[in-house]
Amino acid sequence: MTIAIERNSLSSKRGLLCSRENALRVAGRIFDHSQERVSILCTADPLQPFRVSTDPAPSGLIVLEMVA
Repeated sequence: MTIAIERNSLSSKRGLLCSRENALRVAGRIFDHSQERVSILCTADPLQPFRVSTDPAPSGLIVLEMVA
């Protein structure tokens, strides 16, 4: 079952934590620490629209990729 969630009903803190900008900040910190490939992935989940990953991912999901 899919649950529809309005973005307006989410807290402002969740909005900041789930933003593309925050994903970029987190990915940058991970990349600076590990110097390995880090990707920002787009998900279909409204509670977590972006996810940072160090694992290989399908190219259709990748929004941004950092490589050394």
